[in-house]
Amino acid sequence: MFLLTLFRVLLVSFGTLSVLGAQERPRDLRNEIHRQYQLAPNTTVEVSMIAGSVEIETTNGESAEVNIINSAETQADLNCEDTLVEQSSGKLSIRSRARCQIVRVSQRVMLKLPRNVNLELQNIAGHVSIGPTEGTVRLNSIAGHVNASSLQFAEMSSLAEGLSMEIKQIGKRGLRLSSIVGGVELALSDTLNAQFDASSIIGNVVSDIPNVKVTTVDHYNFAAQIGSGGPAINISSVRGGIRLRKLD
Repeated sequence: MFLLTLFRVLLVSFGTLSVLGAQERPRDLRNEIHRQYQLAPNTTVEVSMIAGSVEIETTNGESAEVNIINSAETQADLNCEDTLVEQSSGKLSIRSRARCQIVRVSQRVMLKLPRNVNLELQNIAGHVSIGPTEGTVRLNSIAGHVNASSLQFAEMSSLAEGLSMEIKQIGKRGLRLSSIVGGVELALSDTLNAQFDASSIIGNVVSDIPNVKVTTVDHYNFAAQIGSGGPAINISSVRGGIRLRKLD
């Protein structure tokens, strides 16, 4: 049931974007956006309705760089899409807006952001990569693979091509991951203390870490104590299984 729900969510969320960034092919024309901002701690960065990939590099300090490439085969196609970058108190918003009924534009969003901002990404038609982040991270309706490292708190749902995540330490609120197709791989540090709970999993749940043993509650539900236990890593509704491995 959750697979059907995920499909419907992605279909409705992307609408006309479904013809945009899914196919990689040469593009003749492009326009680019390059901007810099100062972001205070706990600023929320929202990225939505992107017809392609989103790549986020994180750094120390308060400087942010926004780099966006829009490409299309014709100028008429390129004119059918606007990319809006707007800053307001406590927020930086990046989103695309269609000006035509059918849009054939591919996008690549590359951000360099402070580690201490909050991230909210939704309706992304390509892959997503996120560097180490101290703030909250929320992802919803991602059509490509998600790769994340060292997040303190995250909520992710409706991921269509799986998730790879490095976990060094997590905050008290833990991690909540749901409705994922393509499987989940978690790379865990030796010093991590957490409680792992997985429910409604279609596929194998395995641990390649000698001192982390996965207990089978029943055919679709699993649990494990990581280190001395602690904040929860809750994962539900996954098709493709889950693998726990040691962080290199």
